[in-house]
Amino acid sequence: MRYFSKILLPFGLASLCLAIAHPAAAQVSHDHLMYIGTLDKKLLVMDEQKDEVVGEIPLEGVPRATALSADQKQLYIINTKMTIEVVDLAARKEISSFSLSDGRSKPRMAAGTVARGVLSGRFSGLAVDPNGRYLYATMKSVVKDIDEYRIGAPKFVVIDLQDKTIAKTFDFPAEFDQGFGFMATYKVSPDGKLLYVFDDDILIFDLATFKEVGRIPLAQPPYPGASPYRLTVSEDPYDDPSKVTNVFTSVDPIVHKGTLGLATINLLTRDVKYEPIGPSLPMLGFMLSPDRRLGYSVMFTSAGGNRQCEWWVWDIARHQVIKKAEFESRPTFKFGESSDGKQLFLYGAGSTFESFDAETLKSRKLVYLNKDTTTNLITIAEHPALLSAR
Repeated sequence: MRYFSKILLPFGLASLCLAIAHPAAAQVSHDHLMYIGTLDKKLLVMDEQKDEVVGEIPLEGVPRATALSADQKQLYIINTKMTIEVVDLAARKEISSFSLSDGRSKPRMAAGTVARGVLSGRFSGLAVDPNGRYLYATMKSVVKDIDEYRIGAPKFVVIDLQDKTIAKTFDFPAEFDQGFGFMATYKVSPDGKLLYVFDDDILIFDLATFKEVGRIPLAQPPYPGASPYRLTVSEDPYDDPSKVTNVFTSVDPIVHKGTLGLATINLLTRDVKYEPIGPSLPMLGFMLSPDRRLGYSVMFTSAGGNRQCEWWVWDIARHQVIKKAEFESRPTFKFGESSDGKQLFLYGAGSTFESFDAETLKSRKLVYLNKDTTTNLITIAEHPALLSAR
């Protein structure tokens, strides 16, 4: 067994999902495509059912962060040169691009984005306007002077995808002088007016003024002195737009035993519902099946050559683990889920991409992509309304 590059706390959700058919690719399943960025400046198109690459989309730079439009027709990509690239997934081509740098200064995004069960080590706090006009992010600017480089204070930025520019920048409140924090994640309200920031508490900001207009203190667990429940968020395509469902963790102060559970927050009523599942163990990611009946996680024990990795399958209604299966560990990896929930994928360990049957937890196929992957896996939710609209 090999060693993880990092030990991660449980987080939920996310390789932002999408799949769309290509008119010239009749041999490819219409509704079962998925996408992943690679080091050679490409977005690979893969067939979920065949577990193979069926196309590629050339890009201008190495893709790092991705965000899917609300209608699931376009993919917004931020590459390592801090250029925004917009890809039309039906046409399989880039349709727009613009740089966030002005020549003298260059923005940088913080690390730590959570994407469908995976903590990315590159970017943090990226959210999409439901109306498709803006991207929201936290950035620092690196300014090149005559004899030195200066790193500016974090700013909350509004990126205008239509006018291809940073439309607004806001200073953070005094209590957030370095931004919202390493692990903070964002969610925009269904009407596009409010930003929900998931950190130690859930903060609510008016996107027009970047003023705090509300705060939801995360509830204390039912034992004295324990840390508050901590909830993260990412774009689960099967979530109701007005709700967020994700795992939470809490730790008691005596023996430091962690508790893991599922939480749902209603963005309209601001109600939060907690459902404890069991003890918090070393975990890499947590994903829910499309029908919300099952949960999937990767659990690991020990370290170095003795480390063991297992798939765990959770019965959500009964709050029980119903199945486990060990698989060969990797130095570092991420995992994803197919759009129909029938397959699980391991990727991010170099250029390999392995498919597992979600029912039997046995390996189906190991694919060599020839280039290292650089983004989270992008699949699409099979929402009937969205499919009929295409």
